[in-house]
Order: sequence, then C-alpha cells, then structure tokens
Amino acid sequence: MSSLETEIISIDLVHPHPRNVRQGDVGAISQSLQAHGQYKPITYQKSTGRILAGNHTWKAAKALGWQTIIASAKICDDEEALRILLIDNRSSDLATYDSDGLIDLLKELEGTALSLEGTGFDGDALDELISDAEKDQQLKDDLDKYTQSIKAPHYEIVGEQPAISELCDLTKYTELVGKIEKANIDPETTEFLLAAATRHIVFNYQKIAEFYPHQTAKIQKLMEGSALVIIDAQDAIANGYATFANTMNDLLNSDLNESE
Repeated sequence: MSSLETEIISIDLVHPHPRNVRQGDVGAISQSLQAHGQYKPITYQKSTGRILAGNHTWKAAKALGWQTIIASAKICDDEEALRILLIDNRSSDLATYDSDGLIDLLKELEGTALSLEGTGFDGDALDELISDAEKDQQLKDDLDKYTQSIKAPHYEIVGEQPAISELCDLTKYTELVGKIEKANIDPETTEFLLAAATRHIVFNYQKIAEFYPHQTAKIQKLMEGSALVIIDAQDAIANGYATFANTMNDLLNSDLNESE
C-alpha cells in the first residue's frame, strides 16, 4: 500500500476529471470552505492532473478565488483512475444516517451561538428530519397497536366423541353431486364441478373441536393440515389459511399514505 504525500499546490495545476458524472452542490461546499477552510485534501492523478476525489471542492475553491489547494497525487493508469473516481462517489451514495443521532447533533448545535452555520443543514432541514422521524414512530406505534398475539386454543377432551355425521352437513353438496353426475358432460368439466361442489359442505367447528382430542396423533396432524383446527397461528398464516394480519397491515399502510 503506497502512502500519498499531501502538499499545497497551485489550484491551476489540477483540473476536474472530464468523465466525472457526479453532480455535487458547489454552493454548500463553498459555505463549508468559508466556515472551516479545507480540512481534507483533494486527490488527483499525477500523470494527467485530473482530479479523482474532490472535483466539487476544487470548483468551490476556484469560485471563491483561491490560488492554492491542498492535494495528494496518486500514481495510477487511466483505468485505475476511473475506478477510483467511481468508488469515491459510490461509497458516499451508500452511506446512511442514524436519523435519531443526526437530529440530536443538529439540535445540540442549533442551541449554540453559530446555530447550524457550517453544517450543511438549516432550520428547515432539521424540521423535515424531525417530521419524518415522528411519522416513522407513528407508523411503528400504529402497527404495534394493530398487531395481535394470536394464542391457539387448547383442545382437551370434555365429553363424548361426536359422530362423524355430526361434523359436517353434506345436504347441499350431495344434491349437487347427484345433478353433476346425471348431467352426462365431459370428464374434465365433471371433475371441476365436483371440486366446486365441496364449497357447499358446512363444517360444524364446535363438534370438530370436540372430535379432535379423541383422535390419534396421525389423524390430528391431518386435521391440522386441513385447518379444521388451528394449533399454530403462524403455520396457519404461512399456509394461507389466515391472512388477517397481512390484510390489516396493508389497510393500515394504505390509510397512512392517504393521510399524508
């Protein structure tokens, strides 16, 4: 790893890289240079004088009429120069803030004699950060309020085992099956209509709950798989038998978005 020597050079000895695609805020950088001076050097390709990092710092210094600038020369070929140019910009893009920490810092400085001068933020920006943080917290609170801890019931033997005939009413289903079988239609359509007819089976879930604890573990597992009883609420949601939680979250987010 080679170290870079930092020196003060003539500002005209270097120039912005012609392939720099970054659009920086020269005005904000100018304010920083006026408030704090240059506290980190720019980096340029030694063989060409093209700036690899700090293109907009150079532009801001030039606009302020500076004659010199603090810089470090990097010995590299043109390909590596392009890679450095891109990663310097990209690494900045990937950075994020700890919003609460940022707000605390800005509030602290806002109470000083210079207020937010030289930070790149102003009162409006701080107000927006606070507003966004409050909205995020409100959303979290609302989601917490609507999130319910679903406790699955415990099925215990409390009486005699109900008869199979008591578990569901097949009257409408049987009637439809008879009509479908007499219709003399193609097998594929018949199969579809027979499947659709099962929608008219009426289950007696109270009797099913009484029937369940009398059964062997094998039968109980099959009943759970058909959602005749709910033992694990998370499994029920994952298997598509219960969608209440997801629906509530979607409705809540929709309401919040409309109110903004």
